[in-house]
Amino acid sequence: MHVPFCAVRCHYCHFSTAAFSGDAVERWFAGIEREADLRAPLADGVAFTSLFFGGGTPSALSSRHFRRLWDLLRARFTLAPDAEVTLEANPESAKDALLAAWREAGVNRLSFGAQSFEPSELRSLGRIHDEARPVEAVALARAHGFERLSLDLMYGYPGHTSAAFARTLARAGELGLEHVSAYCYIPEGVTPQGERALASGGPAVPDEAQAALYEQLSEAMEGMGLACYETSNFCRPDAESRHNLTYWLRRDYLALGPSAHACWRGERWGNRFATADWAAALERGEDPASERERSPEASTSDEIVMLGLRLSSGLRAADYAPSDWASVERRYGAAFAAAQEAGRLESVPGGWRIPRRHRFLADDTIAWLAARARG
Repeated sequence: MHVPFCAVRCHYCHFSTAAFSGDAVERWFAGIEREADLRAPLADGVAFTSLFFGGGTPSALSSRHFRRLWDLLRARFTLAPDAEVTLEANPESAKDALLAAWREAGVNRLSFGAQSFEPSELRSLGRIHDEARPVEAVALARAHGFERLSLDLMYGYPGHTSAAFARTLARAGELGLEHVSAYCYIPEGVTPQGERALASGGPAVPDEAQAALYEQLSEAMEGMGLACYETSNFCRPDAESRHNLTYWLRRDYLALGPSAHACWRGERWGNRFATADWAAALERGEDPASERERSPEASTSDEIVMLGLRLSSGLRAADYAPSDWASVERRYGAAFAAAQEAGRLESVPGGWRIPRRHRFLADDTIAWLAARARG
């Protein structure tokens, strides 16, 4: 569920966002209702095991608006009794009334976007909270009974240093979190910070320094008792993001809202990026998707390998339908063997994984495999 509204757009953000106003929210609600009516028949008889409110800033919605959104979704879709319900929240927007509304509705997992605990870095990134606010938000969430909390961090952006990262990681470690996501900065040309970084002609941080920061991150997470289960994600035992595992294991998922992407019954589609374009299509009675693709066997195999090898547990036959795994072996069998010989992969029971020492270069290994599979 993509909620596009933000109080302020961060300097690095390239996601689909929209200016917050009463009229804009009402138009978005009308669009969500139309799209939910359009997609609900596809899910007849399905009890969803996870629901993820992403953005934008879902926590920008008032408690009244959130309850309205929750009622709209529950009237059209079925959630399993033990479903994971995650909401992304900015630390400054975590207030008592909202936390109470989320808990009452059934949200049982919060993901706070902190990015850094360094004042100068927060200003550079365009964040509007200070370094103390994530700590306060976590304490408030605990007081309201939330037992599964995650924190988003970034590293490798312009001006980022190992010393600053160490201070941020130490502060994060004091919070007793169940889950941390940490993403390496990618300069996007459509963002103010990205334009400046790209204009410099070089990477925001040299590749070797990015790799060192990732190793620093991994060691700090291990020290907190959080294990890496996907390249950028760390958690305590049994605290993985069920929703994100749906993506990495290439399970079916539906999506609503501007720029939202779905993978359902062998077909992928992506909605129009801009909120106004997405809403206008629905107002005309059109499908808001701007791109669609039926997944042929080769594409399905490529996606399984690309996504599954990011998991620290690796790519395992038991995680896929026998026909899909047979397709993977036909297309990639020789490439897997060559990768093991080259030290890029190691075998695990029923499959393959990228060795820990190469985890930061997972995309390079996946591209290497894909080139040999096509050759």
